[in-house]
Amino acid sequence: MSAAKRSLPFIIATAGHVDHGKSALVKTLTQTDPDRLPEEKKRGITIDLGFAQWILQDPENPSIEYDLGMVDVPGHEDFVKNMVTGVGAIDLGLLVIAADDGWMPQTEEHFQILEYLDVPDLVIVMTKADLADADAEFVIEMIREEIQDTRFETAPIVATSTKTGEGFDQLGAIVAERLRPLGSRTDLGKPHLPVDRAFTVKGMGTIVTGALTGSSFKADQAVCVQPGNIQTKIRSIQHHHAQQDSAQPGMRIALNLSGLSVRQGHETANTSIGRGQVVTIPELGTETDCFDAVVSRSQRLLKPGKHPSGPLKSGTRIRVHLGSNNVPGRIEFSNHAPLLPGNISPARIKLERPVFALEGDRFVIRDWSQQGTIAGGRIWDASSSHASFKSKSQQNYLNNLCSHQTDVGEYLASRLERDGGVQLDALHQKCHWTAKQLAREAAKLVKEKKGIKRAEWLLDNNGWNTTLEDFAGQVEDYHQQHPDMPGFPIETARKILGKKLPSLDLWPAALTELAKSLGIEQAGEHLCHQSHSVTLPDRLQSLAKSILKTLSELPNEPPARKHLDTSQDTGDTIRCLIRMKKVTEIGPDLIVLSDAYDNMVRCIQATIKQQGPSTVSALRQELGVSRRIAIPLLEKLDKEGRTIREGDFRNWK
Repeated sequence: MSAAKRSLPFIIATAGHVDHGKSALVKTLTQTDPDRLPEEKKRGITIDLGFAQWILQDPENPSIEYDLGMVDVPGHEDFVKNMVTGVGAIDLGLLVIAADDGWMPQTEEHFQILEYLDVPDLVIVMTKADLADADAEFVIEMIREEIQDTRFETAPIVATSTKTGEGFDQLGAIVAERLRPLGSRTDLGKPHLPVDRAFTVKGMGTIVTGALTGSSFKADQAVCVQPGNIQTKIRSIQHHHAQQDSAQPGMRIALNLSGLSVRQGHETANTSIGRGQVVTIPELGTETDCFDAVVSRSQRLLKPGKHPSGPLKSGTRIRVHLGSNNVPGRIEFSNHAPLLPGNISPARIKLERPVFALEGDRFVIRDWSQQGTIAGGRIWDASSSHASFKSKSQQNYLNNLCSHQTDVGEYLASRLERDGGVQLDALHQKCHWTAKQLAREAAKLVKEKKGIKRAEWLLDNNGWNTTLEDFAGQVEDYHQQHPDMPGFPIETARKILGKKLPSLDLWPAALTELAKSLGIEQAGEHLCHQSHSVTLPDRLQSLAKSILKTLSELPNEPPARKHLDTSQDTGDTIRCLIRMKKVTEIGPDLIVLSDAYDNMVRCIQATIKQQGPSTVSALRQELGVSRRIAIPLLEKLDKEGRTIREGDFRNWK
């Protein structure tokens, strides 16, 4: 009994110059004509994206087949904007070059686009090999020269002919060989379907198509459309016209979405959908019209004839191709110096309408008139309006990421350095990588003592420790300057640390750390070092002695506060004596020695326990004090909850 076949889905797209045989190649591989528009049939060229399915058996492992969604892109220079839409989420590119033409202008532009988008792999297909005759090897040699010193310089080149059938078995074997190491797609937990077509089917409603990446979709699943945060539900799923209960990453699928209409142009109706939008889940990604990125220009633009090769100036109006979207905007460089071919630079891009983005996403920049591809980039701050692009911290962050192959570790470390701390769960929702990848890199940073975990945060170790140590120093300075104060006011501390901590959510962790490691403890509404005790400043020593002497002469019948002294420093002295617990305030105009106060409280407690609930008069007689003293004293004990007033009686709690 033969083992069941394992089907692995992937997306493949053609690329190359007009009339080099891309559509004929797809038709031969799939037996499906990807040119679906009447105008395409009439003109004999591809205008918009075409789609087909290629079921490829693995020649080395018959139990595996590759379910390949083929995207056929237009090669004419007028339709490069459609080409970019088709190659944004592919696993493998087929760069098609006709043997009788060789490397042509759109071959070059498409090749640069594949490089800018960091397409994982490339196979070069030399079509019309029957027209090359003895020159086939020469054409291949010329192709090798063109791709020399690029990421794809070792890409296989396969000579094919749709007329003779030459090379198609070899092409299938090579494609299987390139896909075999990839195995099953990793489920990132981030379903992401850039919409490349939206249309209406009578009796069904709105249908959208695209290449699914990131995670699976299921029928009846609640999803949203971005930008716009439009809530909808998947009624049904088709994969190459076959109904599916679910769809896996790597599949080209059609979704029937409920409650939506097809968008007309760039309308912003909250129930419409069209090319450029993304079907995803509500908590994922960022809707933005301003992002910071690292932008690079290909060194190939330095070669003669690789138009356009002029500088890309700050303030230039551009078109940004992100996923299936094509949005006008402007680019800004921090130093306003133009970006030359072969260089890389941080940039801020302001768009004329919002896009949906994840940090780590790649994009292509074309000129405003859509005549040429001029640069590519990668988004590193998807919601940059909150940060100053020209600030030192933002520029350091972006410069740290000025590498075409920046990975999750560099991203997390740079983010940590800039922000001082990150919540991994929140970061996971807005970036390109998985929660597991972020957690693994966070663990490395902790092990290297570059990061520290506190609550739900990963913090920059040096930044966290420095912030707390600096604040502890401020508290000790405060003690030196205000020895009569119990400590640093806690609300002031919250404001100071609130500006330096990544979030005030970390305030409890900061208090714990200050107490545990730096001896700064909370005492009521103040923070103080554990060694601190309130002391009288020299200038108040004499006045304090005088006040204490006066209070001790009549401990149970002290004079009113206003009669103690008339000097300007009296208030400061009394407040200091209260903090030092030498005197106790029992009313706005009344203080007594703390020893006397304690004696009075003990007497009240003993009287009530012996005699039961007592009146003010009875307690006053036991204390031997006037009503001027007894009433505020008992009201203070009521307020503190030590006594309970029951009509004219007081009971001890």
